[in-house]
Amino acid sequence: MGRRVTVSSPDYWLQLAVRALARSDRTTAQIEGLLAAKGASPSQIRATVQRLISLRYLDDGAFARRWAERRLARMPMGRARLQEELLSTGCPEPIVQATVRALYCTTSEQSFARQVVTATGRATSAQALGRLARLLSQRGFDEDTIETVMGPLWREES
Repeated sequence: MGRRVTVSSPDYWLQLAVRALARSDRTTAQIEGLLAAKGASPSQIRATVQRLISLRYLDDGAFARRWAERRLARMPMGRARLQEELLSTGCPEPIVQATVRALYCTTSEQSFARQVVTATGRATSAQALGRLARLLSQRGFDEDTIETVMGPLWREES
């Protein structure tokens, strides 16, 4: 029979956080928010987060890399949109910037844009090319990248 853990016990908050992390990868900010919503005091939250970090259960840098790689594999997008989405997870801005910089050093933004163009199929009309350019813009690609990737298609259509 296991020992009984009370709400005031550090083990209670640690177990709660570990269960949340077992269900889904999370940022430090997300764990802090979860613990606060469950009634943990600021000192309990700090102690739990420090313990999770020391156990290597919580690492915002690793979270950012894994999250961004999965997101780009499912939906290629431009640097601006990836940065915005990653910031919305609660990752600290310096970690987000470093992660985005590293990812776009290994694969260019143009390469991701070409993946979008390839996945949408062959655009045969000016209207279809316009829709494709808007899609690239919605995915966070900058104008220069869109022009570089779409230029040959526009010239081909003319």
